[in-house]
Amino acid sequence: MESFLHHPLYELFLTYLQGNPMFDRDLRRAVATRAKACVLLTNKYVNDSYSADHKNILTGLAIKKYVNHITMDNMRLIMQLIKPESKTHFYSSLNMKSNDQLIVVEEIKMNLLAKSCFSPGIISMLSNLIASAGEVGKDVDDKQWLKEYTNGMGHEIYRTDLSHKFRGKRFCEVAALVFNEM
Repeated sequence: MESFLHHPLYELFLTYLQGNPMFDRDLRRAVATRAKACVLLTNKYVNDSYSADHKNILTGLAIKKYVNHITMDNMRLIMQLIKPESKTHFYSSLNMKSNDQLIVVEEIKMNLLAKSCFSPGIISMLSNLIASAGEVGKDVDDKQWLKEYTNGMGHEIYRTDLSHKFRGKRFCEVAALVFNEM
């Protein structure tokens, strides 16, 4: 958090406020009524994941209620939960139509595990794309698969805007063009 607050690209756009979103005065101070969305993250390493989920749900509902009471708008909530069962608790607690997004940590883990049954190595590949190892030493064993694996560890995914020249093209066309030109 500290690095984001002092990073030159973000420091003009981020403000850190210490407070409790369960209190109206802190939500007023944060100008929550003008936010397009609210993102609530959870502590994935907590001992009691059910309590953490319940706390996150109550916090999200309190923020939505506050914004709805002041503006009559339905604020979008992007909330991270740990247990899949918590989704049911959240949706059953709403008394309005929802455009919220719930990200459930254990669902992601189980889905990745299931995908790895059909595509062995997908977890390693995704892990390496999300957080690369940079340059890997050249003293790699002579096994071909190990050379390919360590080479792949140096690749990363970056988000970038595409040129307007790609507008209207299908993904496979853009991928082929980029692949052939690189």
